[in-house]
Amino acid sequence: MKIPTDAIERATLFQELVKQCSSTRLNRFNLYNTLRNYFLFGSQDNRGAPYNKIGSTIETLASFIYSPDSTKFSLKLGTLATQDDVHKAVPLAQEVTEQWRLSKAHLLMDLGLRWALAFGCMLMKVQWMKKHVRCYLVEPHQFGVLREDIIDLRDQEAFTHHYTITKTQLLGQLEGHPKKNEVEKSAGQGAGDNDVPGHFGDGLNRLLVGGPITGVTGSLATGTGMTVVQGGVGAGGRGPGYDWAPKVEAELIDMCDLYVWDDAIEEYRLVTQCAPGVTIYDRAASDVSHVKGEPPFGVIRAGYTLYDYFWGESFVAKLSWLQDWRTRRILEVNNILSRQADPPVLFTGMGGISEEKAATFRAAGGLFSTPNPQVKAEFLPPTMPADIFAELNQIDKWFEDQAGLGHILQGQGEAGVRSRGQADLMARLGSSRPKDRATAVEESAEAVARLILLSTQDHSEQRFQVVIQGKPLTFTAEEFTKDYEVKVDGHSSSPIFMEDIKHTAITLFEAKAIDRSTLLEMFDPPNLQELKARLVKMEAQEHAAAEAAAASGAPPPGGGKVTRLGAKHGG
Repeated sequence: MKIPTDAIERATLFQELVKQCSSTRLNRFNLYNTLRNYFLFGSQDNRGAPYNKIGSTIETLASFIYSPDSTKFSLKLGTLATQDDVHKAVPLAQEVTEQWRLSKAHLLMDLGLRWALAFGCMLMKVQWMKKHVRCYLVEPHQFGVLREDIIDLRDQEAFTHHYTITKTQLLGQLEGHPKKNEVEKSAGQGAGDNDVPGHFGDGLNRLLVGGPITGVTGSLATGTGMTVVQGGVGAGGRGPGYDWAPKVEAELIDMCDLYVWDDAIEEYRLVTQCAPGVTIYDRAASDVSHVKGEPPFGVIRAGYTLYDYFWGESFVAKLSWLQDWRTRRILEVNNILSRQADPPVLFTGMGGISEEKAATFRAAGGLFSTPNPQVKAEFLPPTMPADIFAELNQIDKWFEDQAGLGHILQGQGEAGVRSRGQADLMARLGSSRPKDRATAVEESAEAVARLILLSTQDHSEQRFQVVIQGKPLTFTAEEFTKDYEVKVDGHSSSPIFMEDIKHTAITLFEAKAIDRSTLLEMFDPPNLQELKARLVKMEAQEHAAAEAAAASGAPPPGGGKVTRLGAKHGG
């Protein structure tokens, strides 16, 4: 995109881009607020459902498709890489894995995945700060893109990141800035883009209920175009009635970072504004510790079900109808059980019975008399439908089907399974859908890890050492090629693949394609470094024992078959 040099045209372009990128933020915020409630409480609001099946389903699925404690990375080099780069790739891959953990990206990815299942996607910002990589989760309603029909962020000409900071923090950052007085007077005098709240729980009063949407049973149209579902959810005020949303009393200022591709400098230009649209900075993104030519955000997605919608498809939205159905049935069962325990009573032959007399009759030890001998009281307890619990079981099966998690994947037995081999085969075949999601999560993790390594190359002064043909080579990350891909090493990010990884490791070891040290790395047991150090001592002792045995003519350690020369047919 060509950025005008004229100040007025430049400011007008930036304002228009911010408006276009953030045009759907309010609509999406209201939708995400409902999805958040379904995830946390199992209902549209924070009053909750008797049992939140959505929350347990997402927790189970997320634990299958991503494991934060086992994820490791490797580097796949391109054709432009030299032979020296092949050797350098090993310590740099270890550095990426270490930075991944030191920056807490492995935990943020785990948390972001769960909310990506709820919202459709999440974002993680990677930035170099104080000689280290820092990572932050970004909610999708705090982000905007110029074209929502393009799912790859690197193909976007412009995108925005919206956030809030305290006024004192803003003024501290503006110390020495030529526009400090102007910003101090105008900051916070107007609302941010689309008047979107900074946190969930702040904007519940923005849901304006309208008429039903055509073709969607039990739905309501809101003033923002959002669709919600009526019926039996949250009614009755169950639960603590708290939304678990942050409450901030400090004065906050709405901020917006506009990233726009500048053809003149062949990288993103970063324009920082504070509400109401006051431009504070206009600079190249690489000037603020971002990687040149790369968006500083990785998009976390738990699957690719939509090819033309950047924000992805919410898994919680798929489960919301089942959750509402399940909640209604549970409330109906509870109603029937309550009326069976305290059934309604039909009085016949007693005219004008008062509420006091009826209450006395139904109370423990209650007594009242009547002169009419034809009076009769009949208890009318309702009958529990015979198949109502079968219906609940079927709904639970549909939850599992949506997640792709069969009984055998959850450690439960299956009819007809008689051996461990058969169970392993069924688990492997039944995990194909979760494996697809795990692969998508791998790509999200790889995108973030790539930004971590690129940031390390641009800003780190740490020196690494590798031995090439017996000679040590010391180098910095900057001296390493940029023709590479960061890959999750051996599908180590997903527990679903762990048995396959172990089986592959044993097969390679038995074929003598790898040594014992590599076998330990592929199994990744606890105290790996200590085990590898012990292995070095064990191998040294075995080597010394083998040399001593060879010198004395004795059989090698561990036994050996001795053949007598000249022996023939047992003679």
